[in-house]
Formats: sequence, C-alpha cells, structure tokens
Amino acid sequence: MRIVGSMGPKVEAACTFVENTGRRATIGALEDIAEMVAGEAGTVIEP
Repeated sequence: MRIVGSMGPKVEAACTFVENTGRRATIGALEDIAEMVAGEAGTVIEP
C-alpha cells in the first residue's frame, strides 16, 4: 500500500509496526506524549 501525503509515511510505518508486533501504535506530537501514552491524544492504530 502506498499512501501519499505528510501523514502517509507515518501511517504506513505505524501499520507495519502493529502488523509485526501485535501492539498498539500512536502517532502524534512529541509535546503530547503523556496524553498519547494515556490514550487521550494522537492517532491510534490497533491490531
């Protein structure tokens, strides 16, 4: 799958991570890291 745009490579990498590990991936801004870990911010990709 090839996704075009600035989010494309991030989503593709996150999907590959989820497929290879079976774990959740979250994409977001570094300043939101605490909220992302808590599941309150970011784009979440789950198995």
